[in-house]
Amino acid sequence: MKKSTWYILGGSLLIFLIMGTQKAFAKIVDNQKFRDCDPQGCGSFDANRVGHKHQGVDIITLPNQIIKSPITGQITRYPFPDGSDLTKKGIEIVNNIYKVKIFYVEGIVPIGTNIVAGEKIAIAQNIMVKYGAGMTNHAHFEAYKKQGNNWVLIDPTNLF
Repeated sequence: MKKSTWYILGGSLLIFLIMGTQKAFAKIVDNQKFRDCDPQGCGSFDANRVGHKHQGVDIITLPNQIIKSPITGQITRYPFPDGSDLTKKGIEIVNNIYKVKIFYVEGIVPIGTNIVAGEKIAIAQNIMVKYGAGMTNHAHFEAYKKQGNNWVLIDPTNLF
C-alpha cells in the first residue's frame, strides 16, 4: 500500500475512535460512581422496588455537592419525586434527543434557562434525613430518548 493510503486509514481510524467513544451524557458530579446496594435497596436501573422497577440509576453524592448538567438543553421544570413530600426536589432538562430528570437536588438555575453540558445546575440534597443513615446519599437520574412524538425511558448506565 502507498504511504498516503496508510495516512487515510490511520486518520479514519483516529476519527472513529474519537467519535465512537463520545458518550450521550456528561457526568453530573466529579468522580461519578453509581450507588450499589445498601440496606434500603439497590440503585441500578430496573432494580426491584415494592410494586415496580427502579426507573433510573442512582449516582452517589454528598449533601450540598454541586450537580452539573448531563446534556445541553433547557431547564423545563422542577418536578417532585414524591408528591407527598415536597421537600425532595428535582430538575428536568430537555433537548431534541433526550429528556433527563435528576431527583434529590435543589435547582439553582431558573426554569426556561438554556444550559450547556457540564454547567452547574443544582445542589445535592441530604436524603439520609428522610431515609436514614442506611441509605447512601445519591441523586436519582432518569433518562428518556425521543422516538417520534414520545419520550421512551432508557437505561442510562452506559451512556456516561
